[in-house]
This record gives sequence, structure tokens and C-alpha cells, in this order.
Amino acid sequence: MEGFDVPTRRKHSAYASALARHVSADGCQFVVERSPIEQGQRLSFALEGYPPVLGTVRWVVKDRVGFAFDRPISRDAQSAMVRRSRVVQGLDLYLS
Repeated sequence: MEGFDVPTRRKHSAYASALARHVSADGCQFVVERSPIEQGQRLSFALEGYPPVLGTVRWVVKDRVGFAFDRPISRDAQSAMVRRSRVVQGLDLYLS
């Protein structure tokens, strides 16, 4: 239809789902569910109202993942991550 905007969908399915713990401006720990996440992988996630967050997996121990953000995130974004991990099922992580 002309002039009708169709909402866009993400091109890829989420690579993993995770709960954020120990969130700081520079990174966090993720608790992941059944995913083959490896040290050095590049991942991203989105928080509604904030720009996408990109970063690198620094370490993996069982279901725990140390994740370093490429750029520091604001205190508001940190709070949004914690809230989302408490209220919702967590964050969807995407390969970057």
C-alpha cells in the first residue's frame, strides 16, 4: 500500500536471553540460559528509550558471563537494565 508504513521487525532472532547482575557504567555480569556464549564474542542488546548497547564477552564461567560495554552507559540505563532483569524475563542478546 502506498504511504503505509509497516513496522519493521528484527532481522535475526535473539542469540541468548540473560538476566543482568552487578551492573555498572562499564559492564555487567549476565546470567544466561542455555547458550553457547564464548569469551571474545561481540554482543548487543536494546533497552527501550536508550541507544543499543554493544560490547564484548570478557569471561565465561558456567552460566555467568562478564560483559564489557564499548561505551559507558548512564545511571538511568543501568537502572533500566536492573529493572528489566527483575520484572521481565531479562534481555535478549544479539551477535554483533
